[in-house]
Amino acid sequence: MKLHHVGCVCGSLENAARFYEDIVGLKKIKTSTLNKELAEQIFDISSECEMVTYGNENFNIEIFVVGAHVPKNIAGFGHFCLQVGDREEFLRNCESSGLTVKRVPKGDSVVTFVKDFDGNLIEIKGSQ
Repeated sequence: MKLHHVGCVCGSLENAARFYEDIVGLKKIKTSTLNKELAEQIFDISSECEMVTYGNENFNIEIFVVGAHVPKNIAGFGHFCLQVGDREEFLRNCESSGLTVKRVPKGDSVVTFVKDFDGNLIEIKGSQ
């Protein structure tokens, strides 16, 4: 089994591009529109929205662009995890871009999370 893709919500195309292209380094694969009927059937949301897929050879993410009305806690327990080459360099880049980085002690180690520009929670692991 392998992870095919993850879906997240962003408030704007600009926020999506700033995080998933500029910081994470994924390529935009396709854009489409999720129509109102399908959005209602799948997600119980009665409005259409733009959908952008970003990815590379190992990872795809579908971003649903919902406009300025992003709920305050869109992530809840939901998150996904990225494994990056140099975790500390990646986290410095996130912090210098104004993103929230959480380092949470867990036993003898620390788990690290970043919130993107719309509050999606991403766990960050190094390549070790």
